[in-house]
Amino acid sequence: MNNNSNHPGEFDAVLGGESQKQNHAVVLGGIEGVKKRLDSEDEEIKIAALEDALQYGDPGVDLIIEALYDASDPIHDCAVYLLRKAGSKGKQALLDYDPWLVLTTFQDWDNAYYERRIHNPIGRAYRVQSTDRLSRLLKDSKAKDIEAIKCEMYYREPDIKTAFKDLTDALVNAQKLLTNLKALLIGDRCDLINIKYQESNINVYSIHPLLKAYPNLELLHIRGCMVKEDILKPELKIVQVRNHQNNSNIPIKSLRHESLKTLIVDADGISDDNLAKVCNLDLPSLEYFELWLNRSNFSKINIDSLAPMLSGEFFPNLAYLAIRQCGNLNEVAQAIVNSPIIENLKILELTDGNFSNGDVLLNSPAVDRLHTLDVSGNRLHKDIIEQLSELKCRVIADSQFSDRYYSVWE
Repeated sequence: MNNNSNHPGEFDAVLGGESQKQNHAVVLGGIEGVKKRLDSEDEEIKIAALEDALQYGDPGVDLIIEALYDASDPIHDCAVYLLRKAGSKGKQALLDYDPWLVLTTFQDWDNAYYERRIHNPIGRAYRVQSTDRLSRLLKDSKAKDIEAIKCEMYYREPDIKTAFKDLTDALVNAQKLLTNLKALLIGDRCDLINIKYQESNINVYSIHPLLKAYPNLELLHIRGCMVKEDILKPELKIVQVRNHQNNSNIPIKSLRHESLKTLIVDADGISDDNLAKVCNLDLPSLEYFELWLNRSNFSKINIDSLAPMLSGEFFPNLAYLAIRQCGNLNEVAQAIVNSPIIENLKILELTDGNFSNGDVLLNSPAVDRLHTLDVSGNRLHKDIIEQLSELKCRVIADSQFSDRYYSVWE
């Protein structure tokens, strides 16, 4: 591939075609030919030119980025599709334009089916409500094609207390079968209407075996109570490793997972030790981190527990961060704004807590560079909200609590 050539080549496109007179068809080679076709008023010609632009490296990607802002929906959609294939530069352009175009969520998969057998034609995502239903699903000959599973247990199930561990064990045992699994939700069923206030009947057990069993997993959502159990306990408990040369303790390496892009920790209470272990995971591909600290009460957390995540060392590609239902959200917001990760974030959500110190955000140039700032469900004064609305980023500040309910937060 010659990125600098402006002369027609073997694979260069031809402007014109059967829909145009042949004597008007012009062979246009190189990047200049792509630019000329992009000036056409014919959408089909422009789309074909955008597709050819990928052949010309960064100059071609630059042209596709310009098309991202085209008012025509087909041209815009084509640019989004091509930029997803254009490597790191294309991905960065989409992150700057609208991070939701590249962040990994369950919306990337088909609607999940409640099925005891594989849907035909095959659906890529399925819901199960018990270990028995999961076992029946896995007996299907097409189970290897499943890409996403939602294991959502109903709180009245007789084995609800051990359901998380039972399902985790079943999934780990099925690792050689579920070779295409990319997304997993495991926890109690949570109705959207009551999601902020529902108490959990599930104890979350260790997810360490899941992360080891599925190295290609891209999305993990865990939901339940994370106070009593060690949610990252390795299969073999290592108490300490010592260096015999100088008799010093050797730090145990954090669990590293190369593929995980999205991690949602939806906790009805989480201990500082478990929170610290989650934030100490080594996740080089993580882009999306959503943390519910307590769905039933607004408890405070130890800011030091967030330190590994805030350092940027363990989540170097984090673009989306959400902290929800935290009893000391002012302190958390200050720590985030003062941390290295704020420079790379595109979306910051500090919601459903007692956040009231808007000056923390207003005084940060990095916050102004965000794509979206969501501070809904807090107790910000209307004057602060008006000032936040003047930021260059998109600001969402819905459902603020009135000051007359101040005693609730005491």
